[in-house]
Amino acid sequence: MIKVGVSYCDSNLENYINWLRRASVEVEPVILSYKELNSDDLKKCDALLLTGGDDVHPEFYGESEREGDKYNRDRDWFEFKLLDIAFSKDLPILGICRGLQLTNVYLRGSLVFDIQTVIGTNHRKDENTGDDRLHNIFVFDDSKLFKIVGEREGIVNSSHHQSADRIGENLRISAKCDDGVIEGLEWVGDDRFVLLVQWHPERMKNFESVFSRNLLEAFINSIIQK
Repeated sequence: MIKVGVSYCDSNLENYINWLRRASVEVEPVILSYKELNSDDLKKCDALLLTGGDDVHPEFYGESEREGDKYNRDRDWFEFKLLDIAFSKDLPILGICRGLQLTNVYLRGSLVFDIQTVIGTNHRKDENTGDDRLHNIFVFDDSKLFKIVGEREGIVNSSHHQSADRIGENLRISAKCDDGVIEGLEWVGDDRFVLLVQWHPERMKNFESVFSRNLLEAFINSIIQK
């Protein structure tokens, strides 16, 4: 049985667990929580999945707090420790939404503090329905992501107000939205599996979309092939 460490989030945690359980092999999710301080449990796992949630505190990329944003330094520090362990053990890493942002900051990148303010577009949930916003993305055809999804563009869901800005060390852009917002990052330099996406594959209404199902399959296959 494959064990995947899943970072705890205060809402929608079941979505990630249920998504993992749709894999073609049996997966045991292991919840890793800043409340339990159980980062050592990741050492018994085969991979790490970093979930969505609060903004990464801007002090970690050299900026100041902004009124109205929601932060959790305890969670940030805990998940940086998870990344320490994952990189030291060469575990496959999948980062979703905040997971992309946190990993980018961990690797000395920075974030756009608010997309609507800086870029002028809206990537938050629909204010009227509460549903994820949908938009097109473009996948770079020389990326690992393109090899996974096999599509140069497609529709994904969106529920965030921040995004990667300066790219972290050993990362490259794999996908963008048509407004220039970065939608995917990936590891370069060796075969380490670090796949970071800004959308939410775990709660796409169409699991059969290559931007959901293929990401799960690639993540699981990276574990099996180690």
